[in-house]
Amino acid sequence: MDKETKQPAGPLAGLKVIDLTRMLPGPFGTMLLADMGADVTVVEQPSGPALGPRRKNFAVDRNKRSIALNLKDERAKNILYRMVAEADVFIEGFRPGVTERLGIDYARLSRLNTGLIYCSVSGYGQDGPYRLRAGHDINYMATAGLLYLNGRKDTGPVVCGTQLADIAGGGMMAAFAVLSALYYREKSGKGQYIDVSITDAVLALNPVAFVEYDNTGTTPERQGFRNIGATPCYNIYRTKDDRHISIGALEPKFWANLCRLLGREDLIARQNETGAEAVGELQRIFETKTRDEWDRLLDSAEVCYAPILNLAETFRDSQVVHRKMIHEANQPDGSTFRQADVVPRFSLTPGLLRRPPSRPGQHTREILGEMGMDEAAVSDLEKDGVVKTMEAE
Repeated sequence: MDKETKQPAGPLAGLKVIDLTRMLPGPFGTMLLADMGADVTVVEQPSGPALGPRRKNFAVDRNKRSIALNLKDERAKNILYRMVAEADVFIEGFRPGVTERLGIDYARLSRLNTGLIYCSVSGYGQDGPYRLRAGHDINYMATAGLLYLNGRKDTGPVVCGTQLADIAGGGMMAAFAVLSALYYREKSGKGQYIDVSITDAVLALNPVAFVEYDNTGTTPERQGFRNIGATPCYNIYRTKDDRHISIGALEPKFWANLCRLLGREDLIARQNETGAEAVGELQRIFETKTRDEWDRLLDSAEVCYAPILNLAETFRDSQVVHRKMIHEANQPDGSTFRQADVVPRFSLTPGLLRRPPSRPGQHTREILGEMGMDEAAVSDLEKDGVVKTMEAE
């Protein structure tokens, strides 16, 4: 068994969530719920690829319990039905149609629990011509028009530094939707079904480009408007040591402060000038000093800037260290690993790191024991391939 940290409950303490999601989108969303105190049980399959990412110490598996059930067996399905009857939330990440074939779709489960919040997370949604299309983060961003804008004119689109569609469009949107539905249930007593399309969500994550397109009638291009690198006031500049610094001086006062600091007041009137000439003026200036020299100089003035850090530097950054955002966690075997701390922070009911990342089937015996099954009954089910148990590594 893993060691659970006993600390005050988070804001979602008492909420029961059943998680049948895979890969990154759903597991990230249920991690957010678990971090805030929800009792999240991940339902794994007893053999073959696990439902979640299942990399050792992968943070999206933290604060959860895992039970391994063979849902092709009626006995396992009946165990899941018993769990659903007591749950608040059921979240799944299969392609449309799979849950119907398994007998765990909303129509079936809502008869067992009328207050159930049932959330489906999929790449393209439950309907439409792409509903059954396979895909990943990069494909959803491509369809939603975001990937096209991500990059530079001379190099074309580039892959994002994180899985933005999966995390924000899938995981965060699912968590937001679930909490919204729970609030409605608190007032009405009614559960409901939620269809989270990652592509839909990514489309909604790009409001500035929407405004640009709507106002100009021209298709936005890479580095084609102010917020994506068209102007000198909002851009990335290479420094003398081949590092980079970011400038985000959108407000006139911050841009004026920067120009005066650089001794180039003549550039103040060129804040929103598009094209390579104005950007090139600043590029030549920033090439005269190293990134850290610029960091020290710009820190003395009220300018929207930040040196571009690699992850090792981020781990050591004074703001990150002060906020205690890099958490060193202990595993039951005595090893340690680092992960980002729980966000955001609450004054009265903080989210907590209560459990290390779970492993497939790690809590099967514990969960079935809570349902009244003795050790012999669990062993018989495991012998028949209905469940699988696994002690903590």
